Amino acid sequence: MERSPDSPLVDPVFAERWSSRSFSDTPVSDEQLAAMFEAARWAPSWMNNQPWVFFYETDGPDRADMEAIISEFNRGWAVAAPVIGLIASRPGVEGFMARTAEFDTGAAAMSLAHQATKLGLAVHLMGGIELDLAYEKTGLNRDEANILCAFAAGHRGDGSNLSEKLQSREQPSDRMPAAAFAFRGLTPTPRPET
Repeated sequence: MERSPDSPLVDPVFAERWSSRSFSDTPVSDEQLAAMFEAARWAPSWMNNQPWVFFYETDGPDRADMEAIISEFNRGWAVAAPVIGLIASRPGVEGFMARTAEFDTGAAAMSLAHQATKLGLAVHLMGGIELDLAYEKTGLNRDEANILCAFAAGHRGDGSNLSEKLQSREQPSDRMPAAAFAFRGLTPTPRPET
């Protein structure tokens, strides 16, 4: 499925990014990884709080523990990715910065995903994780950090390593039009049927 923004002013990277599940075994270079995390570094955050934390592994000693944190369904395809990891937010400050920590962390995750796309890589964010195990393995304190999701990153595969059901879904999904969620003024119009 070919996707393109409705506006010619939008950078194509927004439509080119999609969450594939098939990854090749081609390694992601240290330089590519550094660029992805550098992009996340520049994401906006309230009062420059930068509450995001990324844990990742390639083929190091924590790979098995990282794989175990991913839920069984996601683990079935995600372990083929050369890079897997976790994303957490640390509010760290009282008041509105604590309230926006996950928003800011989402911006950093999207920056990482867009940089990966620019490098010809794919990132798939996954909410399906073993949360208790994630806290145990990272040593993060639930009162000080929110583990939000896992991610898989790498070069897209050809889909042959996926189940038949997942192979049929290995394509970009469509998006609702901006008019369905962006409203001028304070009175939203009803969301169209999808």
